Amino acid sequence: MADRLRSGEPIHLHVDSMTTRGHRMTRNLRIDEVVPLVASLTSDDPAFVRGFHEFRAPMAAPGCDASVTAVIPCSRDRPLGVSSLLDQDVDVEVLILSNGAGPTAVSGARVQRVTWNGHGATRAEALQWVDSEYVFFTVDDAIPLGQGCIRTLVEVLNDGDWDAVVARQVPWPDSDAVTAARLRRWTPPGVRVMTMNQTDHVATLFRTATLREFPIPHVPIAEDAWWSRGRRIGYVPMAPVLHSHRRRPLDLYRRNRDIHAQLVAMGRNPTVPNLSSAVAALPGVVRPTLAGGGRELINQLAELAGQWRGAVIGR
Repeated sequence: MADRLRSGEPIHLHVDSMTTRGHRMTRNLRIDEVVPLVASLTSDDPAFVRGFHEFRAPMAAPGCDASVTAVIPCSRDRPLGVSSLLDQDVDVEVLILSNGAGPTAVSGARVQRVTWNGHGATRAEALQWVDSEYVFFTVDDAIPLGQGCIRTLVEVLNDGDWDAVVARQVPWPDSDAVTAARLRRWTPPGVRVMTMNQTDHVATLFRTATLREFPIPHVPIAEDAWWSRGRRIGYVPMAPVLHSHRRRPLDLYRRNRDIHAQLVAMGRNPTVPNLSSAVAALPGVVRPTLAGGGRELINQLAELAGQWRGAVIGR
């Protein structure tokens, strides 16, 4: 399934009642995570059919004349979500901020070569090339699901007293159990808009005027958390985006170190304030290790070390 999703091929799924148990298909996959990925479904399991209608990605619908620029910082050969963005039922222009080993041309998109100046400054710079009413910040390994994904975000932003709205992140079907569980906690499934404590530039929609009035801070990372302070952020679980990362120890250490340094600098209490706290937290790695296999122990220790080091740097 993952390869077909990467290629953009529509997925048509048949599920019999022996495949599902409640809302769980396998150890990692649930109905609310599988349904947004498929174009059509047949099943003799009534629970799965209900889940399909409840959690399916939003279909195309007429009547929305919004103009959106999707901004994608990209350092790989090509971003994954361009085709999906161009296939939305609203007018979406794709602006790729190509840096490092990023592309010089992408079919259907506008490519702007930039110097990578960190997550905040690089995204803030993009506003000079935006003329649309809305800006959708996303990343080069995320794929909006359903032709109505961006329109759903626009409608919620317009209907509510929000400064920005955040899409749901659905894990890749081959992601590990720890990643899937964390994404369910961060962006849970649902059918109602909720308040969220911060934006997430994996998939967040803004009014361009809001970003011009309140620019994204020029910080190396966690720019979405800095920007969100004192603002009303809406979470839209009905607008799913396919996105998750493989867990690798060095990447986890660096990301936790850098993000926690910023969070502590902005005044949040450190998760691991000192070495004694790190030692005390060690028993907490046992359960995720059992869920994620032997390699997960190293991943958990890398995260713990990164959080401790980030607290030291942030202070």
